[in-house]
Order: sequence, then structure tokens, then C-alpha cells
Amino acid sequence: MSILTTPTPKQLLADHDITAAIERLYSRRQGVSATWIDVSTAEGIVTLKGFTDNLLSLDRAEEIAKLVRGVRGVVNELEIRTTEVPDAQLLTDIKQALATNPATQDCPIECRATAGEVELHGTVRSWAERQQVLRVVKGVRGIRRLTDSLTYTPAITPRPDEEMAASIRELLRWNVRVHAALVNVTVKQGTVTLSGVVGSALERSEVIAIAWSAGAAKAVDSKDLRVEPWVPADDLRQDKYAYHSETELAQAVRDAFVYDHRVFSFEPMVSVQGSTVTLTGTVSSLAAKRAAEQDARNVVGVSWVNNRLKVRPAGPLEDVALQRNVQAALTHDPYVGRYPLTAQAHNSTISLSGSVPTHFEAAHAEQVAAGISGVVQVDNHLTVTANTPAWFGRHPNGVLAHAVNLDQAIEQAIRQELYWNAFLHDQNIQVSVKNGQATLRGTVESWHQAQLAIHSALAGGASSINNRLRTTAEVGFNGY
Repeated sequence: MSILTTPTPKQLLADHDITAAIERLYSRRQGVSATWIDVSTAEGIVTLKGFTDNLLSLDRAEEIAKLVRGVRGVVNELEIRTTEVPDAQLLTDIKQALATNPATQDCPIECRATAGEVELHGTVRSWAERQQVLRVVKGVRGIRRLTDSLTYTPAITPRPDEEMAASIRELLRWNVRVHAALVNVTVKQGTVTLSGVVGSALERSEVIAIAWSAGAAKAVDSKDLRVEPWVPADDLRQDKYAYHSETELAQAVRDAFVYDHRVFSFEPMVSVQGSTVTLTGTVSSLAAKRAAEQDARNVVGVSWVNNRLKVRPAGPLEDVALQRNVQAALTHDPYVGRYPLTAQAHNSTISLSGSVPTHFEAAHAEQVAAGISGVVQVDNHLTVTANTPAWFGRHPNGVLAHAVNLDQAIEQAIRQELYWNAFLHDQNIQVSVKNGQATLRGTVESWHQAQLAIHSALAGGASSINNRLRTTAEVGFNGY
């Protein structure tokens, strides 16, 4: 498979092209075990077989496949083959991970482990809380299988069916990751039914997640919600990016907070000027501060977020204890636990040092540290050691290709990434690469797409990014 072959717009996205694209993405994206995964595609339905070495990688492989153009669904049959960890130690690591994460430390979760197979029991107050518990547990190395036996008991009184349906429609309308113009939402006796059309498998998953997060009391029926990659983008978008007033934007951000249990209890103050959102107030964790910013950025029409939230932990830890908790989380993490990373704490600020192969591990290590209760700031001083992309310099037969210009190869790889991305293929993005640095120019619809473009450039082999992308909200507000 040549790394320098880019499909032309006139080519049909056939099953074998989709399979080749996913395999190519796996070979470039960190966090997936490309050589252990077999990909096949039939009528746009992708099947993943083989194995990975951790649950986070299993989920990441599925998410990457869902993001590819032409994919209508993913059947994930991957298995986990991981380093054996004694059950007693595994339970200790899981309990510590849940106890030191501010979003899960108060959840009454019981764990059982048998030969690396873990089962979770307990009660959660929301669908979002349940997902957070699963995320934290999946971040512990050594789990071979995870069974979710958690009980979902909503903390709020169930709302009338039509009120819930209206809330779901409004959340879909304001979510930058969803073009819900062709999605129908009905609710009957607490069961949400979704039907209609979306443009990608990942978008379909997002619509279902929104239905659950809005308080679906019993079930979400999505069998009639189809993925049709061939639907024209304009039909999906309609007026989604029309002008929105500052008052509407502020209310949409507040509404997004309501369904994020990490943020809602703190009720950050929201102010809007033009398309810029400013958040003020106090939260008890760095994770909550970052979640609030992400929620605001995911609102249609927001071009920038000034995050002035202050982190004041409810029960500040001594630096020695905080450093110990962060170091343990890094050590037990399936992605970065293998690297000799050091965490130092000073006045509740964590400083990370050491080296990792790629930007992916560097960002992930920072995310792990930020997720520990008591941390108010993370200074990431990790060194990325990879000077050239792992895929560069080899033809399919393994022979080194020194004659290929590296900048040209990286630029070609980035263009492939953009072409096959379900959210970016029709965006106005220009790419140039010089001395390994990728410059991205043009206009995209949202901050979310700008971030996807940056991740695509890094996956394509860029050593750094000069981001000149603008969003529709920025251009519209400035009048040009």
C-alpha cells in the first residue's frame, strides 16, 4: 500500500477503499495496535477483528473507524491481550483510580475481578456519570474484559415525554458535532426513538449519546437512525450555522452544563461578547474546569472561550500525597505506564517530565494528571522523541525510501487524513509543510473541526502546527 496515493473526489468510496483508508489511519494514529487489527468492510459496515492491549485502545480503534467517510457502522470484535496483573492488585488499582478522580470519588462502586475480567456494580445518578466511571476504569492497565452491571437511577424527576424530546432536539441543534436537520426525535413513556439520517457513524453515536445524557429514562431506540454518507452536506446542515445572538449563545452554553455532571453543580457564570464566551466562577477540580471549556466550545456559534474559572479543591491534598496519586495514575495507565515519567507537585501544580515517543502520549499523560483530585494546574514538560513519522521512509516491501522528500510525504499524508475524515473532507482547508511544520489555512465550521484538522496533521507526521484556520463564527462576526 503506497502512502502517496490519494483518492480523487470522483472515485466511489467502495468497501475496499474504506478498508484501506482505515488500515492506513491505524498505521499513523498512536494509541492503536495497527499490526494486530484486521479490518473488513461490507456495504459500509466495518468489522474489526484481532486484539489490542487495553480497553482504551479498543475504544479508540472503533472511534477512528467511525470517523472515516463512507462508514455506516462498526462491528467491534476486538479482544484484549494485556500484561497479566494479579486480581488483588488490579482491584486496588481500580479503586484508587475511582477514589482519586473528582468525578467518581463519591460513586458507590463495587468491583470484582477474576483472571483479569472485571465486573462493576453500584448505582450512578446519570448516564454521563456512568460513562465517566467506565472511562476511569478503562484507564487501568491489566483489564482483559469489563462487564458493566451498574444501575442507572436518575437523580432528577422524570420529565414529560414532549419536554424531554424538546430538550434533545435543542441539544442536537446546538452541538457542533451533529448536523441534526434530518433527525427525528420522539419520546413515549420515557423511551426515546431516533429516526432519520445522519452523515457519519460517529455522528450517529453522538446523537444517541445526547439522547441518553438528556435523561432517557428507559431506552434509546435508534434502529431507524441511518447513516447515509452520500447525503449532500447542505441538506444535513441547513441553517445550523446561521447567526445566533449573544443571549442565545449564553443560554445554549448554560444548557450544555446542565447535562455534564462534572460542571453543573458549580454553575459557572457565562458571558458572551460577539462569538467569544467567557467563563468565570469557581470549580473544585481541573477536570471540571477543562470540561466546562470543552462544553462551551462544542456549542454552535462559539469561536473562542476565555476560561477564567478558578480551581479550588474542596479538600486540598498535601503536595506529597498529590504527587503520589498522580505518579500512581501514570504508572497504571495502559498508554504511558511503560515510560519513566516523573510527576512533581508544588502548591497543587503538577510538573511532568520525561520523554515519550509521540504527541499522543504527551497529551494523554497531561490528561491523566489533570484528572486527579486536588490538581489545579499541569505543566507539561514532556519531550517528544520521534523526529520523523513512524510510517515514513518505507515502501510496502520494507525498503527505505530516502529519495522521497519528507515534507512532501507529510503534506500528502495530511491531505489523505483530511480527505477521509467525515467531518473535514468538504471543508476549505489548505495545507503546506516546511521543515516538518504543517501550516493550516482556510475556514472551517467550528472549533471542533479545527481541532480535528490539527490532530489529522499530527497523525500525518507534522512535528508542529501553525494553525491559521478560522471558524465560521469568527468570519461571520467580523463580517468577512
